Amino acid sequence: MFGESCNNNAHPRCRFCYVQGPTGPTGPTGPAGGPTGSTGPTGPTGPTGATGITGPTGPTGSTGATGMTGATPNLTIGTVTTGAPGSTATASITGTAPNFVLSLSIPQGPTGPTGVSGPTGATGMTGPTGPTGVSGPTGVTGVTGPTGPTGPTGPTGASD
Repeated sequence: MFGESCNNNAHPRCRFCYVQGPTGPTGPTGPAGGPTGSTGPTGPTGPTGATGITGPTGPTGSTGATGMTGATPNLTIGTVTTGAPGSTATASITGTAPNFVLSLSIPQGPTGPTGVSGPTGATGMTGPTGPTGVSGPTGVTGVTGPTGPTGPTGPTGASD
């Protein structure tokens, strides 16, 4: 160490000593051109960051050109059927533009409760007598009853 410099005054054999000052600024990066080292392994994916606030709504765009007028549809009713109680109502459209046919199936509703009887109506007029029916067969002759009492004698008639 004799004759060399040192960074403190502790060596008795130092030719000259100095006190170390603060570190100076980093110098500029050197020129590129050296060999590139191999790429290291990919590190783990970090956590997903918080969602940012939604930005303001942009301005409304201009109105587009008016389209061509289409053909007026001609809609006719096809079949309408009554479906089973509790089934789903259905509708179908067939045909080609502009002629369409609408067919429906509407479920039957449940039978409602019997209503209250209404008041008795007024008696109507007596209708005309109907034609006499065919005579039935003659019945059997009944038993002859007892002879009744003799009646009074009648007046005598004129003589000739």
